[in-house]
Amino acid sequence: MMAESSAKEMEANQVSAAGDQTAKADDRYVIIDRGVKRHLLNRPWTLWYDSVSTYDCKQWELSLIEVMTVRTVEDFFAMLHYCKPPHVLRVSAQYHFFREGVKPMWEDPNNKAGGKLWVSLDDKTMTDKSGAAGGGKTRKDNGTDADKKPELDTVWENVLIALVGEYLDYGVEGEHIMGVVLTKRKYCNRIALWLKDASDSDAVAAIEKQLVKEAGYYPQRNPSSQPMALARPKEEEEEEEEEREGEKRKGEEIDV
Repeated sequence: MMAESSAKEMEANQVSAAGDQTAKADDRYVIIDRGVKRHLLNRPWTLWYDSVSTYDCKQWELSLIEVMTVRTVEDFFAMLHYCKPPHVLRVSAQYHFFREGVKPMWEDPNNKAGGKLWVSLDDKTMTDKSGAAGGGKTRKDNGTDADKKPELDTVWENVLIALVGEYLDYGVEGEHIMGVVLTKRKYCNRIALWLKDASDSDAVAAIEKQLVKEAGYYPQRNPSSQPMALARPKEEEEEEEEEREGEKRKGEEIDV
């Protein structure tokens, strides 16, 4: 058990080297060395990670690594800077970014009645670094020009920024968004927004509208022809578990 724990701690350190958690929830600003002010987010968010190397099919909760909790704007952007971008993660790896205190599991009381909105993306479509449309150009080698980055990375960053800025549920009464999950898959990656109440159709529709607006969907991914969908959690469990088990059997070198 000690060896397994050490391995998971090492993997978490490799996923992120950032995260000074000195901010206090009741302070508007927190002063650090050199008198630099830190700006508190409206609520703390926790980044979790799992992959083939951490996967426990008998008790999935043990697969999760809690990487860091961000409480300030500065911590959030440090997290984006130091964590590996989604396009370089190995197949079956996942990032989970959830409200502090909410576990990225459907068994969590906050998620039991929930559902998710998702969009599928590949690794090859490129956008410019400002988030503008990439004109549908692709690079099979996933290389990056000076002014290009994978659309997967761009959309993930846009969703996270909109999430911590609380733009996604702007104007929606109550607390509906629990977190977001990025899943690296062999053929088509997925970014899924987890909602607390799948039965609240008005809230779901309003959040979907904001997600399309704030996250930045591009011409090659037309929301009208490829709509996001609300799904209950069990619909993809078997497919994802089969994919994970297949990757584990391959015995490939862990890259995170």
